Amino acid sequence: MEQLVNINSGTANAGGVKKVGDWLKPQFEALGFHVKWHDLPENMRHAGSLVATLGGNSGKRILLIAHLDTVFSRDSAFQRFTLSTDKKRATGPGVIDDKGGLVTIIFALKALHHVRGLQNANITVVLVGDEELAAKPTDVSRKELIEAAKNSDIALGFEFALSPNELVIGRRGLSEWFLTSTGKAKHSSNIFQPTVGFGAVFELSRVLNEIRRELSQTPGLTINPGLLLGGQHVREETEEGRGITKGKKTIIAAQALAHGDIRFLTDEQRENAEQTMIRIANHPLLGTTSTLAFRHLMPVMMATEENQRLLTEYSAVSKKLGEPTLQAIPPEMRGGADISYISRYVPASLDGLGPWGEGAHSEKETLDVDSLPVVTKRAALFLWQQIQSPSRGQFGDGE
Repeated sequence: MEQLVNINSGTANAGGVKKVGDWLKPQFEALGFHVKWHDLPENMRHAGSLVATLGGNSGKRILLIAHLDTVFSRDSAFQRFTLSTDKKRATGPGVIDDKGGLVTIIFALKALHHVRGLQNANITVVLVGDEELAAKPTDVSRKELIEAAKNSDIALGFEFALSPNELVIGRRGLSEWFLTSTGKAKHSSNIFQPTVGFGAVFELSRVLNEIRRELSQTPGLTINPGLLLGGQHVREETEEGRGITKGKKTIIAAQALAHGDIRFLTDEQRENAEQTMIRIANHPLLGTTSTLAFRHLMPVMMATEENQRLLTEYSAVSKKLGEPTLQAIPPEMRGGADISYISRYVPASLDGLGPWGEGAHSEKETLDVDSLPVVTKRAALFLWQQIQSPSRGQFGDGE
């Protein structure tokens, strides 16, 4: 864990992401996997995917999913793995999202290899290089993942868990939106006058407040403005997650920009939200304009009966280990992830199989160290069950 966390692999740091893949490659090869790195086209500027395969076309085809990147850029102050003095908690970029998931996969497979449990296995592992900000178009950046899913019977995602007894059978979809407002750049003493109007910042604020008022109480729907810029000139650097604005307090803002996301339970819910946002933007304040653009990022992972049955089997393994019964976390509690791209292609899928902690995507990201052996045992025994008795759904001889 420490070695992986101390390699900066922020999504925009393609070299660092590739270095994590290079570190993992011999780990899989030592277990008998054939491992190949798949680059993305150079103009996409992101790292590709590491794909490890084991076995042929017989037996249950199992897909394991995790990701190599984190949200922490090369110039982030949060760079190093730190273990508490009692060895119960660890902090560092990716300790739960998702280097904890990588460690879980590796050691679950090591356990199976140790008891020759991989001899009849048909497993594909896809480790994506830009889960946190997928390169577009996603049919290119997720090509290897989608192709593996189409040839799989079940998919297991090793994103972090929210608690010891909850797994993910459904995830909300994800879109992003860009709101741009304009105003007349005049001296500030003229603001609110009929010939000048209200300026871009007041107009953008109006749109955001109306969105909050009309849509914030919709169950399962969230709309978040994550970046806000206003002034005479604004520019967003999307890849780096930052923006630049220039202006003076004595000049009415000519430009304002907000960049945010929408998380939704169904496509119909997303479409209704987008239409409401457009309607709000189409009634600007005096002397201003507002426009909205949307981009669909991740599809919905539907909470199907097949996913629930897979959860029931995983829960049985947990109880065999003396751990709690596992239940499904409500889909509105989890946003999109790589498993969302492929759930439509796989008969059954399950996510949130990695360790738990707190503070994901923040400089307080913390791993509950004791969760690592728990989730690793669960994964190893569940995989053993699927490999050895794929049609029975129960432990057989050798339990």
